Amino acid sequence: MENMTKIKMGLLGFGKTGRVVAQNIHHDKRFALVFVAKNKAIQPDEFDFVVDSKEFIGELVNRFEPDVVGDFTTPDAVMLNINTLREKTGYIIATTGFTDVQFNKIKEYEHLKVLYAPNISDGINVVIKACELFNQIWKNADVEIVEQHFKDKKDSPSSTAEKIAKAFNRKVPIHSIRAGGITSVHEIILATDNQKITLKHESFNKDVFAEGVKRAAIWLMDKECGFYEIDEVYK
Repeated sequence: MENMTKIKMGLLGFGKTGRVVAQNIHHDKRFALVFVAKNKAIQPDEFDFVVDSKEFIGELVNRFEPDVVGDFTTPDAVMLNINTLREKTGYIIATTGFTDVQFNKIKEYEHLKVLYAPNISDGINVVIKACELFNQIWKNADVEIVEQHFKDKKDSPSSTAEKIAKAFNRKVPIHSIRAGGITSVHEIILATDNQKITLKHESFNKDVFAEGVKRAAIWLMDKECGFYEIDEVYK
């Protein structure tokens, strides 16, 4: 990446996660964070990059022409935001809780490079790959998933836990915990009558989401328009 032009990034959502992701991208020399959009307008000189109200997303997109936009908002907001993007823009959807109707609608945007990432962290995607392997070679084990998140997380179980469960090609019970400020914990228990294996992924901070977004953005740069899912980044 040293001799390449910086990837121009836009970011939608400036909450607890979006704020950390923005600062991380801003300080990475491979990227140029050209704008951030948030719910309410703030003082423009508060940050080193452009931050504006969500009402101006369309104007920000036309002004800065980002290569990739990361979205950390909500499903309803995504359905509006996606309509503001320019042709061939990379669009990383790093939020969860979509209805089937919303999810199917997103797949229709064939003029964009849409990447659906219910969990954008590197580690959890490695865990999913490990679960696919366990599914192949340890089919007789019982499997259960325990996932923990902050108390205000709306979807339960998490889309990430559901994605992990799909790696086993069978019905896997998921137990959800919503408490305090837990960032993200996913534990997969595989057990037979005589032994047990536990896989556990835990996020220590929200920078894991920034690292995942950056990896996904780089991956999207040379892709054709269409719909992708995060597991394709790790093939």
